[in-house]
Amino acid sequence: MKKRGFWSRHRDMLMLSGLLIVFVGGIFGIGSLFSIGHAKPRTVILPDKQFNSRLTPPPSSTIQIESATKLPNDFAIYDFEVADPNTVILNRPDRSYTGIKLSLLHMDDNRLKDIATNTEYGITLSPDQNKLIYSQYRSTQAQKTTYKYDLKTGEHHKLKNDNSYSRVFVGDESYIGYDDLVFNMVDLNTGKKRELYSYDELVAMVAQKSNISSQDDTLIMLDSYEISRDLTKVYVLVKLKENYAVYSFSLNDKNDITAYPPAQDIQQFKVLKNGDMLIQGMMNNEQGLYRYRADTKKFELLVKGPIWSFDLDEEESRIAYFLTLEGQKNEVHIAYLNDRKLGSDTIIYRNIDYFIKLKWNDSNLFVVGSSMENSELYRFSFRAW
Repeated sequence: MKKRGFWSRHRDMLMLSGLLIVFVGGIFGIGSLFSIGHAKPRTVILPDKQFNSRLTPPPSSTIQIESATKLPNDFAIYDFEVADPNTVILNRPDRSYTGIKLSLLHMDDNRLKDIATNTEYGITLSPDQNKLIYSQYRSTQAQKTTYKYDLKTGEHHKLKNDNSYSRVFVGDESYIGYDDLVFNMVDLNTGKKRELYSYDELVAMVAQKSNISSQDDTLIMLDSYEISRDLTKVYVLVKLKENYAVYSFSLNDKNDITAYPPAQDIQQFKVLKNGDMLIQGMMNNEQGLYRYRADTKKFELLVKGPIWSFDLDEEESRIAYFLTLEGQKNEVHIAYLNDRKLGSDTIIYRNIDYFIKLKWNDSNLFVVGSSMENSELYRFSFRAW
């Protein structure tokens, strides 16, 4: 418990320090620093017939891009979520790089608005994309206050007795948070808190389910979990000594736990509507994007290679992923997510500097690259397939 207490007290400072180190080194090393630009903020609209040489237009019979917007910024972006096709929520540094701001960026007019300063790292956005949960530190890092922010009205509502982090929404009116001891579910309407599991309970359940002799070999990855679509289960990524695996825990029955097959490494996972699961990681010494088949309980390789990130659209018909290549090169791909393979896999952009993350919103794909001082935000708008 002492180790988790240390992590709770110093979590945001350690994560901020790590982010700064990543930005200094870049994804591909110190040599990439020489390519950092100093462009002033401006919006560049690239019509589908006037892409520059770095943008590869796909065949019109497969994927049609209506427009691509590139927005250079004179600040770093640590993380982001998308509220609507024009509104992006950002984690960005303050001027001294000692704290984090939570901000709104309106892409069409390049308007930036700070929601709060001196906040914790991470963005917790409700599924209806109307509410945020965030914590703001006081003058020192020792104390923080948690708020609900209404994106429509701009109102802040203080949430009492919530010292949690690593939050995820359960529907639009409640969320789960971890307070360094216990996973609690909080009802936003009533403010009531319900204890779900303690950290030690989860570790013991995983150890028993997987026949692990020592609980010290089990580590719950607190920043990697998601909620089932029927709002009855939470899926959690767990490190098991030399492997990783996803487990599901019921939100109503502590005896209901499911273990999924382990992999050498899992960096990201996504549970699909039909019970299948996408895994970004490594199996049998081969990096790639895998699909776990619920019917056969086996993994199938979809894309081979060092993939850094992926995301699905709401209908789970389209997937986007970021693939790194040799020689400091990379590619942004989009494709159909078919039953057995990816269809019409197409490169839409190459060589984004200091890639951070990509995210779908409706028929728009957002991609961010960021150095320590500057960032670039891309929005690719697609026609219906």
